[in-house]
Formats: sequence, structure tokens, C-alpha cells
Amino acid sequence: MGLPIICEQLIKHGRGADTPAALIQQGTTVNQRVFTGTLADLPRLVAEHEVHAPTLVIVGEVVQLREKLAWFEGAQGQV
Repeated sequence: MGLPIICEQLIKHGRGADTPAALIQQGTTVNQRVFTGTLADLPRLVAEHEVHAPTLVIVGEVVQLREKLAWFEGAQGQV
């Protein structure tokens, strides 16, 4: 997976290793899984949680809005 290279390059080119980051696997489906951490954490999170495609990577301060905007996580299984 290219994620370790992407994270490495973002840090190399000015993003802080402590920049908030998230992985959203199978977003908007009943199988959605979300993992949050920092840019430096992403490769470890992928390995620990066996994250596979399709997965969206979000990098930046917007990740800190997860709790406020987590409407879908509470709505799963509801019509």
C-alpha cells in the first residue's frame, strides 16, 4: 500500500507528524469503519486494524470535527 509513502512525503514537505488524520473504510455503508489518529499513526492503524480498500484518507484539522459530524455512525441500520 502507498500510504506509508504518502504520509512520509507529507511530513517531509511540511505537514507535522502530529497533524490529525483519519481513515474511513467502506464509507456510508453498514460496514463503515473509522480510525483517527495523526499523520504519523496512519500506517500503524492500517496494519493493526487490517484496513483495506475502499478507504478514504482525510488529513488536516477537519478530522477533529468527527465527533460533531458523526451523524452517519449513529444512523446505521435505520431507514
